[in-house]
Amino acid sequence: MSRDVHISERAAGLTAYYFAGKLAEIRRRVAEGQDIINLGVGIPDLSPADAVVDAVRRGAGEEGAFRYQPYRGIPALTAAMAEHLCRDFGVEVPVEGIVPLLGSKEACGFLSLAHLDPGDAALVPDPGYPTYTAATRLAGGHPVPYALTEDNGHHPEPAALEALAAASEAQGQPVRLLWLNYPHMPTGEAPDPDRLTAVIAWANARGVLIVHDNPYARILNPGKPFSLLSLPGAERAVELHTLSKGHRMSGARIGFAVGAPEAVAPMFRIASQFASGMWRPLQDAAVEALTRSDGIDPANAEYAVRQAAGRALLEALGCTVRPGQVGLFLWARVPDGWTGDTLSDALLDRAHVFITPGQVFGRQGDLHLRLSLCTPLDRIREAHQRIESIALSPS
Repeated sequence: MSRDVHISERAAGLTAYYFAGKLAEIRRRVAEGQDIINLGVGIPDLSPADAVVDAVRRGAGEEGAFRYQPYRGIPALTAAMAEHLCRDFGVEVPVEGIVPLLGSKEACGFLSLAHLDPGDAALVPDPGYPTYTAATRLAGGHPVPYALTEDNGHHPEPAALEALAAASEAQGQPVRLLWLNYPHMPTGEAPDPDRLTAVIAWANARGVLIVHDNPYARILNPGKPFSLLSLPGAERAVELHTLSKGHRMSGARIGFAVGAPEAVAPMFRIASQFASGMWRPLQDAAVEALTRSDGIDPANAEYAVRQAAGRALLEALGCTVRPGQVGLFLWARVPDGWTGDTLSDALLDRAHVFITPGQVFGRQGDLHLRLSLCTPLDRIREAHQRIESIALSPS
């Protein structure tokens, strides 16, 4: 008789990533003949600049294109990343403080492995990107959610963080990491430098490493793109950047971590055990994308039109949409009688429209929906028409 293979506790304790399962369901529905309008997933549908695509084509034909690449990227790539940070964010970082990554998502895991011992804790935003929590658990750590609400401007308050850290430490789970993300996903809150400066001071006093995930800085944000590293005291923080969102290159999987060399070194030691450098033509494309800004403004113009249409759709549902949201999504409170989950399911079943339920991002999202701007305008308007043609009421 054969024996079952062993499954680790870390794998057994994880559920599959929400969108992996939901997208499979949507594909099944489409195969059955349903025309599903997907307003849920933040995968930019707009193409990168033509010069970026041309760089991939050129690079694929060059000698050595399919060989292993340097662990920290070709010199031209790290130089382009440093220049991008200086030019667009006003932040100067030596190339030794930059670690190219196969998308910034993998940094969530590498940083957790580098800075959490089993039993340690990490402060994670609620609502927030679910990978922060998953990465903490995979490293043997304990995620400690901190609530983000309209009352606190969707920013953490040092006093609340201290209370959570003290309670965690009293249970033998010292807090080592604090995850931040501004512009914030899913709430669309813009960064408040004063609030964040106070948070930095608290983290430094406690010896907590701040990791600022920064994928939406170039999307629908007025003024200069924001970097946490521009604030006083943030020289000890690590910031994550990606070309997936603003540069519309999500499938290319190009990102990077940036900070003081000593801050990113532990993560690089972990990363070098798992990855061997990205494909050379993609590095060439990243250099092209980072050294030019054409495409950012036209994409934002399109997103602005879609945002207005998405707001009208959500308001037709009776949702409340906070003004002034930035980034790639709209965050909306559902009408009385609904939860985000029940309204999302009703829309999918009745109108064949999918909008992400807010509970995916934490308990604070239970009464919310998150609508993505990564769908063409005509499909957002069609979704609006479908919603207006059906009668929805909570059971």
